[in-house]
Amino acid sequence: MAKDRVVAAFRERYGCEPAVVAVAPGRVNLIGEHTDYNGGFVFPAAIDQELWLAASPASQSEFVSLELGAAPMFDMDSVQPGDDLGWAAYPAGVAWAFREAGHRVPNLQAVVGSSVPIGAGVSSSAAIEMAFARVWDRLLGQDLPALDLARLGQRSENGFLGVQSGLMDQMASISGLAGHALLFDTLASTIEPVPLPVDLQIVICDTGVSRKLAADPDVAGDSWYNERRGQCELVASMLAVPNLRMLERARLEQRKGELPEVAYRRARHVLTENERCLEFADALRRGQTERLGPLMRASHESLRDDYEVTGEALDRMVEACWSAPGCVGARMTGAGFGGACVALVERSEVAAFIESASGAFGGGRFVPCEVVDGARVVE
Repeated sequence: MAKDRVVAAFRERYGCEPAVVAVAPGRVNLIGEHTDYNGGFVFPAAIDQELWLAASPASQSEFVSLELGAAPMFDMDSVQPGDDLGWAAYPAGVAWAFREAGHRVPNLQAVVGSSVPIGAGVSSSAAIEMAFARVWDRLLGQDLPALDLARLGQRSENGFLGVQSGLMDQMASISGLAGHALLFDTLASTIEPVPLPVDLQIVICDTGVSRKLAADPDVAGDSWYNERRGQCELVASMLAVPNLRMLERARLEQRKGELPEVAYRRARHVLTENERCLEFADALRRGQTERLGPLMRASHESLRDDYEVTGEALDRMVEACWSAPGCVGARMTGAGFGGACVALVERSEVAAFIESASGAFGGGRFVPCEVVDGARVVE
């Protein structure tokens, strides 16, 4: 069990019991991609690919990952954006966000163990952020609402790591509910849990292609993400709305000729994706699973053609899934440019689905997932 492995590693390294143990899941987004930072709708679910954290207060922060090794030691009172901390920049950024919000968090000695795939579009970053957020919240005795902790994680990404991400990943990781996907209205910051059909299973279909290796060759590093966000903000500014959520599709089409062609297509994706997200939720509520596949296909095609964030590997993986036995629907999930697809598959056909899709794609990693509760301290 992952918990036992992490606690045993903590005892061996530090010679004592951890003061707090927490777990945080990765997430998969079923539909609603690149809409969260535009005030739109998203539809994630927390999955049983999880990160475990054992920690105790210490005089200086020392973090060890069972998968990635030890990070440089540092002090919570002085950590700043730009510090070279390796993978520990994610929890350090959360500590910085706590400090910015007026909460002085203690240094920790900590051991982390994770089954959340890195770079596969299932948000390993949000899992580590929300696990540490839960631990610090417990040690501070604050009992902050999940939304507040999620916003600290987002603040960390935006202000400490320099990635202008939305709030979806952190909210999905900390607010997950077993057996349910979460219809998250990012503008109102409200969540509606919607039950998933028990005869369907989520399968993560990882291409094995790192996003960093597959990123837009015309844009350095991961700044393609910020570039697309900027294109959406340009349309909102030109059409005098606070964000694209407030823009009606008819008005976008009426003003199309005034907009840069690429920026128009980015906005068209966001507006049509919001519509698909709401239709997806309606289909689940009504038990109309036959509607799910066309919506997921349309989402992927929009991400491929209008938002241009799929890439050759993701497109091949999705096509392999579409033709596999038992596939109700499939699409890329996560930021894009490599990473993974998500498929909804009939439970009775999961083995046949994986065999067929793997053969058609020529490899890949396929992970059947259950939908679980969100980040929490484990007593």
